[in-house]
Amino acid sequence: MPLFLRLAGLIGAVLLVVQGGHALAQAYPAKPIRLIVPLGAGGASDVVARVIAEKLGAQLGQAVIVENRPGAEGVIGMEAAARSAPDGYTLVIGSSTTLAANFSLRSKLPFHPVTDFAPVAMALKNSFNMLVINPDVPAQNLREFIALAKAKPGAMFYGTGTSGSKICVEMFKTMAGVNITMVNYKSSPQALNDLMGGQVQLVCEPVGTSIAAVTAGKLRALGTTSPARLPGAPNIPTVAGSGVPGFEYSAWVGVFAPAGTPRPIVDKLSAEIATVLRQPETAAKIVSVGFDPMIGGPEELAALLSREIARAAKVVKDAGIQPAD
Repeated sequence: MPLFLRLAGLIGAVLLVVQGGHALAQAYPAKPIRLIVPLGAGGASDVVARVIAEKLGAQLGQAVIVENRPGAEGVIGMEAAARSAPDGYTLVIGSSTTLAANFSLRSKLPFHPVTDFAPVAMALKNSFNMLVINPDVPAQNLREFIALAKAKPGAMFYGTGTSGSKICVEMFKTMAGVNITMVNYKSSPQALNDLMGGQVQLVCEPVGTSIAAVTAGKLRALGTTSPARLPGAPNIPTVAGSGVPGFEYSAWVGVFAPAGTPRPIVDKLSAEIATVLRQPETAAKIVSVGFDPMIGGPEELAALLSREIARAAKVVKDAGIQPAD
């Protein structure tokens, strides 16, 4: 066959692929989309997922239904997403907790955070946490709490409903030189409820989900994990400035799909989510729960995940944490 005919055939094949992908993206979605939140209802990720789902559904012309699948610090929900059909009708909220931290904190995961998911879009960044205690704990500030913990090694308990919360407190323990016993919960709200009930003495949770209890006097704030005081909590000092120099912890959230989801669908979803995040109303709601909107596509999210996996691994190693089964 002459060279020009072979080239024409090749160009035609490429055009068919491009046109087919374009048609696929145009036809999608033809039915409601499921957005899995691998953590309990009421947490920061759940609140943000519902904000995004409402706006995204309106733009796509199909409902985006939030489905909470909590358990095993996010593992159950992430596994459900990884095993779903890669057709664009299942998405999942992935984060520094459910993907990066769990990869180092668990010896066996039923999924791989990189190869079993297709990054779709960045969503949120700079979710700073806050160390909060039960008001009955005889410590008015972080320095007093550290002194109390050192005087009673292992006698106080901290609650954790996510791997991110665990990383936060374990970092604090290492840097402050204290021994506080961990108590696992299925969700952050459960940990906070037991903290208010006095079953545990300390929790490290996002500012957006704990500030209301602090304001109401149900919890006492020891410090935020931000590098500087937060505009939404100007009266609360930082952990770094209250006795643990250099301490900082923040989380991020992104939207993922099962690996193998067609790239035209991924690109369409990425562009639509970016549009949602640019809306002032959406941004205001996200900021109100302690996050900042973070706009970025699949490549940026993939690079962020890679960096965060390495960061979490270092924290786990430095803290001497033994991965759980």
